Amino acid sequence: MPRKTSLVVGSTGFVGSKIVKSLSEVEGETIALTRRSINDLPKNTKELLIKFDDDLSNLILPECDHIYLSLGHDLYYWNVMGFMEEDLKQSFYEVDYVYQTSIARKAKESGANVISFISAVGANANSSNYYLKIKGEVEEEIKKIGFKSVNFFQPGHIMGNKFRADILFADAVSIFFNPFLIGDFRKFRSISIRDLPQFVVNKTNEEKEGINYYDYNSIVRRNNY
Repeated sequence: MPRKTSLVVGSTGFVGSKIVKSLSEVEGETIALTRRSINDLPKNTKELLIKFDDDLSNLILPECDHIYLSLGHDLYYWNVMGFMEEDLKQSFYEVDYVYQTSIARKAKESGANVISFISAVGANANSSNYYLKIKGEVEEEIKKIGFKSVNFFQPGHIMGNKFRADILFADAVSIFFNPFLIGDFRKFRSISIRDLPQFVVNKTNEEKEGINYYDYNSIVRRNNY
């Protein structure tokens, strides 16, 4: 099997940095797309520095096989729950929608046939929750680009992010409510960061054709929980 080249967008973020690390443990090369230099790059990884706020229509990406989208605007817990002021909505849209969809199109032009997007459970372009609305709009736009394999990962709250009051509160709420989320609601359970990145990498490497959705149920089943 030929070596694959993976491009990771959001490679210094909470999930993206873990994806980069997981990729370093499999065969292939990883290109970490980043706005700032990364200390202690994992093996088989190189960085590509770009200015995201430049005109991305002029961006030229190296040849790649897989692209991972995990870029995200820094948000507080109540923002994720849908409470955003207009200025934040504008900057969130630019980072999470404009940057990611623009780079996805450029990656397709550079040869990528497989895309994996870290979305969110409940993502829906028609949602009244602005966070979920934009996640849903990104999903819809990605479908139009023409990738052979499209993977949407829709976790609930990802625990273990920051030692910040709102995140610790969200973790505590998640731990309390997880056991009560059963049946159709089970997919809304929170998940630990230790369970997600390797699952994302494994599923991406399968190159399953079509549009594929993975939520809490898929991930815990794969990890034998």
